[in-house]
Amino acid sequence: MENISREQIELLIALQQRETEIDKIDVELSKLPVKLKEIETVLNDFEVLLEEKKTALSELKKTYRSHDADIQQHQGRIQKREVQLHAVKTNKDYQAILKEIGEIKSLISGIEDQTLACLDKIDAADEALRLTQEEFASEEEKIREKQAIMESEAKAHTARRQVLLDERDHLAGLIDAELSQLYQTSRSLAGKPAIVEVRTSVCLGCNMNIPPQMYNELHRGNTLRNCPHCHRLIYVI
Repeated sequence: MENISREQIELLIALQQRETEIDKIDVELSKLPVKLKEIETVLNDFEVLLEEKKTALSELKKTYRSHDADIQQHQGRIQKREVQLHAVKTNKDYQAILKEIGEIKSLISGIEDQTLACLDKIDAADEALRLTQEEFASEEEKIREKQAIMESEAKAHTARRQVLLDERDHLAGLIDAELSQLYQTSRSLAGKPAIVEVRTSVCLGCNMNIPPQMYNELHRGNTLRNCPHCHRLIYVI
């Protein structure tokens, strides 16, 4: 395209700069949901672990209560048998009841051993739960701080994006329609960036040398050309 004012070329470059920054912001904003989800996953994993430890502790306490109930039940049996001792009339019946009482006491002793072991497990599980709760509280505080920072950054990015959009739209209104169409065509064919500088005969879009005659034409400062290699619009400052 010939006879383009230097001002128009600079406006086009400025417009592309805004679009490039908008694209970068969009990339950062698109990462935010993933980062937030990763953070929430860490918290969820902790919550699952806490629930598992709470459940394990609850089961141990249930087992302890069951042992205690069994002991109470067996002690009740002993009391009944001791009452029966006063009513028996033969030595054989007396010895039989004593034997049964001994067996019940032996049974109680075994349950008491299980109860003590269960208490040790309860203490260990309670301590493990306490430590996990402390770790969770510490991790949650850090994560909430990260979330606040990310959300603050997202707001700043969104505000900056809107400023850039307004600037881009303003610049677009100042650019010649034909030049704007040329730029859009370059974007659709060559991708981003659509307009790049040429330095020492090298296109900065593809790092390939352009023909000497084209380089000389660009030095007039009022011409845009398409790179013969990457097809981007090229200019020389």
